[in-house]
Amino acid sequence: MEWLEPQRDHSVTRSLVLCLSAGCSLYGFSIGLWRAPTQGLFVAMKMPALIALTLTVNGLLNGMLAVLLESGLSFRQTLKAQLMSFALFGLIVGSLSPIVIAMVLDAPPADSPEATSWYPVFLLTHTAIIAFAGIVANYKLLRLLQAFSRNQRTGWMTLIAWLAGNLFVGAQLSYNLRPFFGNPKLPVQFLRPDPFDGNFYEAVWKLTLGLFPDSPSTTGLWSLLIVLTLAFMVSVRFIVSKLQTPNPHHP
Repeated sequence: MEWLEPQRDHSVTRSLVLCLSAGCSLYGFSIGLWRAPTQGLFVAMKMPALIALTLTVNGLLNGMLAVLLESGLSFRQTLKAQLMSFALFGLIVGSLSPIVIAMVLDAPPADSPEATSWYPVFLLTHTAIIAFAGIVANYKLLRLLQAFSRNQRTGWMTLIAWLAGNLFVGAQLSYNLRPFFGNPKLPVQFLRPDPFDGNFYEAVWKLTLGLFPDSPSTTGLWSLLIVLTLAFMVSVRFIVSKLQTPNPHHP
C-alpha cells in the first residue's frame, strides 16, 4: 500500500502510465492490423486515449463511491488505485498482442469474401478478451480495498461498483471512438463521421444475432439469453460465497 502515499506520486504514476500506454498501444495495433497497417496505427493511438478518457470520466464517480461505501480511500488514492488497475489491464492485453497478430495473419484478408462473416467473430472475441482483462485488473484491487476498509463486504461492494462503472463507460466510449477493429465494408479512418449514432450495446446485440443467420430472432436471442443468465448466476454465486467466507485477517 506504500505506493498510494502522496510522496510517491510522481515515480509511481510515471511507471503506471508507461505500462498502460505501451500495453494498450501494442494491443491496439494488433487488432487494427487486420483491416490495414494504417488502421493499426490509428488504433494504437486511440486505445490509450480510450483508457485515459474512461479513467477521467469515472475518476470522480469512483472517488465518491469509495467515500460513500466507506472504503477508507481518498479521492487521490482512488484515482491512483484505478490507474494501477488500468496499467495492469494494459499489461494483460499487451501480452496477448503476439497471439492476436498471429491470428490476424492467419485470418481471411479484409478484402476477401470471407471477411464479412469473419469480422463479427473477430469483434466479439476481442470484446470478450477486453472484458476479461478489465475484470481481472479490477479484481487485483480487492485485497487493497479490504485492507483499507478493514471489511471484506465493503471491499467487495466497492470493487463491484468500480467494475460496473468502468465496463459501462469504457464500452460506450469505445463505440464513440470507433473504428477499432475496422469493418471491412467501411474505409480506413481515424474516427467515424457519426460517433454518437447508436450505442455499443445495440451494436454487439446485432452482431451476436448475426452469428445465427438461420433464425436470428429466435435461436440467437435464446442462445444469448441462456449464456448471459448462466454467466450472471455464476458471478452472483461467486460473489455471495466470497462475502460469506470469513476473513482470517479481520474479526
